[in-house]
Amino acid sequence: MRRRNKSDQETWLLSYADLITNLLIFFVMLLSASELSKVKFQQIAEKIGGQKSEKSLSSIQDQIEVAVQEAGLAQYVSTQLTDQGLEMSFNSGVVFDTGSAVIRTEWQRNLEEVLQTVVPFGKDYRFAVEGHTDSQPVVKNSRFASNWELASARAMEVRLRLENLGIDRTRVRVEAYADTKPLPAEIVSGLNADEILARHRRVVVRLY
Repeated sequence: MRRRNKSDQETWLLSYADLITNLLIFFVMLLSASELSKVKFQQIAEKIGGQKSEKSLSSIQDQIEVAVQEAGLAQYVSTQLTDQGLEMSFNSGVVFDTGSAVIRTEWQRNLEEVLQTVVPFGKDYRFAVEGHTDSQPVVKNSRFASNWELASARAMEVRLRLENLGIDRTRVRVEAYADTKPLPAEIVSGLNADEILARHRRVVVRLY
């Protein structure tokens, strides 16, 4: 009977060390993935796979932009992918009258046509509806005490449209920012004072 030498007896240690190393790598990858936003995670997956998923945020962005172009609303609706998700921004200067949270009659159909593009993804994502205002204070005797209430009321109006179109109310939240998140200077560059104010009076629907 051949006697086992020391190297034979320690072979299992190599396999054990490999296993521990692989487990460590696996948990490091899990930790890294947990710190990635959904947008970045999807972008990495698309680069690896070489194609977009029909339900990825970048694919949804493409569908929204097609709908916006077909409706002739490119100057009023814009989209942007951020670490927080896919943002669809409505220029409230045309959706709402100044100081009002009632959607203009002529805009209701256009608004719902654009919102309809995200309805098929209501079970895949959650939604945040952000209300923003310009820096002008609300007029005296207004039904809104401040821009905070006005921003919230506008966001609530758009949230209601999402719910009416079939988005589960438990998957939508409302956020109000008043004038605390002004648009970057490069976005409003070249616009006159009234146009800049109108661009800031916006509602943003964010998928995340």
